[in-house]
Amino acid sequence: MRPRRSLGGPLVLIAIGVLFLIHTISPEFEIVDIFSRFWPFALILWGVVQLIEIGIWTARGTPVPYNGISGGGWFIVLLICFAGFATYEFQKPGAWWRGAGFQRGIEMLGNEHDFTVSPVQKTTVDAPKIVIENFRGDAKITGVDGNSVQLNGHKVVRALDDGAAARVDSQTPVEVIVQGQTIIIRCNQDRAGSRTSVTTNLELSIPKHSSLEATGTYGDFEISDLTGDIDVNSANAGVRIQDVKGNVHVDTRKSDEIRCSDVGGSVTLRGRGDDVALTRVVGEVNVSGDYSGEITLDDIAKPVRVESMRTTFETARVAGELKLARGSLDARDLIGPTRVKASATDMAIAAFNGDLEVDVDKGDVGLRPGRVPLGKIVVHSRSGDIDLALPQTANFALTASTDHGSIENDLGVSFNERTEGHGSRLEGASGKGPDLHLNTNRGDITLHKDDGEHPGPPKPPVVPHAPHDAPASES
Repeated sequence: MRPRRSLGGPLVLIAIGVLFLIHTISPEFEIVDIFSRFWPFALILWGVVQLIEIGIWTARGTPVPYNGISGGGWFIVLLICFAGFATYEFQKPGAWWRGAGFQRGIEMLGNEHDFTVSPVQKTTVDAPKIVIENFRGDAKITGVDGNSVQLNGHKVVRALDDGAAARVDSQTPVEVIVQGQTIIIRCNQDRAGSRTSVTTNLELSIPKHSSLEATGTYGDFEISDLTGDIDVNSANAGVRIQDVKGNVHVDTRKSDEIRCSDVGGSVTLRGRGDDVALTRVVGEVNVSGDYSGEITLDDIAKPVRVESMRTTFETARVAGELKLARGSLDARDLIGPTRVKASATDMAIAAFNGDLEVDVDKGDVGLRPGRVPLGKIVVHSRSGDIDLALPQTANFALTASTDHGSIENDLGVSFNERTEGHGSRLEGASGKGPDLHLNTNRGDITLHKDDGEHPGPPKPPVVPHAPHDAPASES
């Protein structure tokens, strides 16, 4: 019997060729990043191809092999699993191996040697642009009155001996270069050889009207009391920003946390990381990327958009608080229109104004508008329960349906209810009000009155706190 040929091998070759072709055409297309996220789909696709082939053989009357996958096939399966898990751990922010220092190569060897960075002071214009180039280390940047830049700090060199550390210290001076209205801070860490590692920790005092542009490879940024725009781009950094009036843009490939509070402009976050916390932001907020921790938004005065692989959230304003974590979304005091689309997420949304649209693949949805008049509410869950609590005086037109489940009506209003197969449908109106559409493919729907205390009106937009060195204004 001739060996049967399989489509699995050619499909794997085609997939690999397509990925590398896309990367060749668009170098920004990250093959390793894509593989680390979606490698299980390769196994699923392979399994589907094997099932199709077995189905075709059966339909043709061809003998089906005793083992669906050969020994070599199982070896490839194990290889894909090992490679996928390894790349996922390598890409994941905050992984255990980062603390061990593997990402810095030879820095696992040798000892740390501390050196003091010579203080530098430069006079500049009142509102310069500060540029920190290719920085590795921690930076504390504070805006102050005046028109001078002051720098000090210390340097950590990991080397095998004292002499090598001293040579690297002399080869990597911290330079402050004045070019018109631009101040360039250069640590020259790329001059260190492969046998040493240099980390420079800086403390910067700059004019408070400065704008800041910082690029880094590893380390944290702490920035406060500035009125200009801030742009941070780093491969791996924690970022904490407070009391700024300009726009904030942060792009990180890995980050343990990003925290911004009292921001007078917009905030834009891109990339990957763990926790995000944005508090008292006057401008728009845009968060896009893969943040595996908790995203917290508190008191955002203008439109908000959060987009990740699992969730898309949009609203006109967050007067209260939003907490978005893996598998859960809790929000209160939202000023709509609000739109949420998620994959597997339980939601609890309370005290919201304006229209609301929710689309979730799998998850329970609990809604308590808390205020009248209501806005239009549309909820669709493919698998999950829906619980809606309406104010006592609310007017609305309701359509609720479930394909597999029941509907419990405790609104005190008689609606038209009928059974449809394994599910139910409820229709009716209470006064003249907006349409409420609730649908779940598999789950129960509960409707009842909200007897709790209704929240007060939304708070007015906030104004960022005055910098710590500025006197408070009288009301």
